[in-house]
Amino acid sequence: MSWDSRNAGVAAGMLAPVIGFILYGVLYTQIIRPGHELSYFIQDLFLGTPEYRAPILSLALIANLPLFFYFDRRKWSHAMRGVLVSMFIYAALIVALWL
Repeated sequence: MSWDSRNAGVAAGMLAPVIGFILYGVLYTQIIRPGHELSYFIQDLFLGTPEYRAPILSLALIANLPLFFYFDRRKWSHAMRGVLVSMFIYAALIVALWL
């Protein structure tokens, strides 16, 4: 499978926010609220507090930016489109969480 395909872009675009979510959780528990563990961030803050789910997912989507610009620099337009498709999927999820 070539990296310049829409499927590869969607797969990478769906995985990058998961990594961004974990990185944000680590930053939150180490810098913003030191003394808490990552399990606190995931279970209590994200899963336990419904009003924080959409904003946390929105912040996790920032992880798609370097991926998008990497694909742009390599001139992989199909992969860039796949990243955009994955962002629209996440956007629909975020809107559903707001309701």
